[in-house]
Amino acid sequence: MAQELKAKGNELYKAGDYSGAEDLFSQAIQKNPHDATFFSNRAITRIKLAKWAGVEHDARAAIEIYGLKNPTALKSCWYLAQALLGLQRPQEAYDVAADAYQQSLTTKNAQTENLSRTVLRAKQQIWAARETSRVRELNETLGAVEALIETDVARALAELQGRLDRGEIGEIGFGEDQKALREDAEVKVSNLRDAFRIASQGEVKERAVPDHLVDGITFEIMHDPVITPSGASFDRLAITKYVEKAGVDPLTRAPMTVGDLRNNYALKAACEEFLTHNGWAVDW
Repeated sequence: MAQELKAKGNELYKAGDYSGAEDLFSQAIQKNPHDATFFSNRAITRIKLAKWAGVEHDARAAIEIYGLKNPTALKSCWYLAQALLGLQRPQEAYDVAADAYQQSLTTKNAQTENLSRTVLRAKQQIWAARETSRVRELNETLGAVEALIETDVARALAELQGRLDRGEIGEIGFGEDQKALREDAEVKVSNLRDAFRIASQGEVKERAVPDHLVDGITFEIMHDPVITPSGASFDRLAITKYVEKAGVDPLTRAPMTVGDLRNNYALKAACEEFLTHNGWAVDW
């Protein structure tokens, strides 16, 4: 019976009926709370609904049933990291995703690329939070105005949650409106910082590391980038260690050797140029 509910839930998920799928997976869990796939399926469904607290609960439940060192749990670790990012807990997300990423390398797991992207997203959020604190310290007025924006967003999100609880809006509408509120706040903050940057003649300026300069294995700025046969660039030391251990391309999983790597002189010049003018990024 529980497996039938899961199968029907999968059908609704594929059809885009995430609320219906969530309900069926919940029924399956009630009948058998010891099947990790029920929790992982509900977790990915809740990701679609942006129900991050629920995703965290389900992902942790699946990981506990699978066992933390079980490669099968790596997909649930990816779901958990996404939930923690959605809950604005980037350091926890980074710790989860980084540990799972290292395990995926060892086991040559299919989740390696997903986890790699999530680690980078978490690191970017950590950096953004630090930059927010730094920029606000540079200008108290900017900090005060940004705090007002955050207060307004928190109030609007609380009102939106109230409408959901009262049944005035559905899960899909709630998720879309929640996303729109946060995106609108991000635009307001970005415009505000641009205005203060111009007014301060560049003194109040947010710093960022371009994604293409970051190594996909160590998640640090590359020092000596090389290209793999699949066209991706990595820092020489990191990819050499990886290939010597795994013997495959980290993205395509195709067999490769260290001899297949080629210098990426253009990217190396870009990295050196960036670091010359942004010394702070060495400790990024």
